[in-house]
Amino acid sequence: MVECGSVQKSRGRYQARRERVNEINVLAQVHVNPEGSTLNFARECGISSTTVKRILKDNHYHDYKFKPVQTLYPGDGDRRVAFCRWLQTKLMADINYSRKIIWSDETTFTNSGIFNRKNKHYYATENPHLKQETRPQIRFHINLWCGILDDTIIGPFIIDGNLNSQKYLQLLETQLEDALDHLPLRYVRNLEGFQQNGAGPHNAALVTQYLNNRFPNNWIGTHGPVAWPPRSPCLNPLDYFFWGYLKNKVYYTPCQNMAELRERLNQACRSCSPHIIRKAVDEMNGRILKCLRQNGLQFEQ
Repeated sequence: MVECGSVQKSRGRYQARRERVNEINVLAQVHVNPEGSTLNFARECGISSTTVKRILKDNHYHDYKFKPVQTLYPGDGDRRVAFCRWLQTKLMADINYSRKIIWSDETTFTNSGIFNRKNKHYYATENPHLKQETRPQIRFHINLWCGILDDTIIGPFIIDGNLNSQKYLQLLETQLEDALDHLPLRYVRNLEGFQQNGAGPHNAALVTQYLNNRFPNNWIGTHGPVAWPPRSPCLNPLDYFFWGYLKNKVYYTPCQNMAELRERLNQACRSCSPHIIRKAVDEMNGRILKCLRQNGLQFEQ
């Protein structure tokens, strides 16, 4: 009986020493410049990028990505802490309190959209040489207001032209009130307050007067009974969830005209399930704790 097998040639001392030197050099490059690329490390060490990747993998290094966060100004941290402590107190008395606030915001949608090459793909056995046109010469946009109350979307409300205090007040007095009238009674009964950010039209005296009458001592804004911390999209479910969800739906393919953009916005708002909306609102409970642990500084990373 003949047994067959293979014999691996043992590595020589020189080869083992050389691999160890390469490893030391690569790790030294990473230590000096952790943001460098594998191509730069390979060039500096005189080895292939494949070898660099293997060394990094063997030493349990991972390619972590930067998380974009909002720039904060001096004093913003204290304002964020004050708001989070206020909301934390409310949540201790009523765990569902964040569901009883109308969270609101405005944004702009354009026909150029966002083209994310990493998320856009097409499976085929041969390269179809696909292309997608970007940066159209004829451009149009829509300014949009939306609100979130518990597990439902209020709006979208189209804002004609640029937003000013008169248009904003009319939106609150007519469109918002009409939308609330058409909601099931439980939403209106549970409604506790209203939130808005520090955009200029929000701070007009006529808007402040309306909110003081409509939500006495219980609305959130720059000059409200509860001060909204500026530059805090991480504390608004429309910013940290809904606008991204909406743009992924609307910008999947380019819009050809204004009517199509409007229709996509309406369809995308209707397609968002109540479960997902409520989950995003309930995420506020954890976000304020993270914000407090960071003393009001960025915590998204």
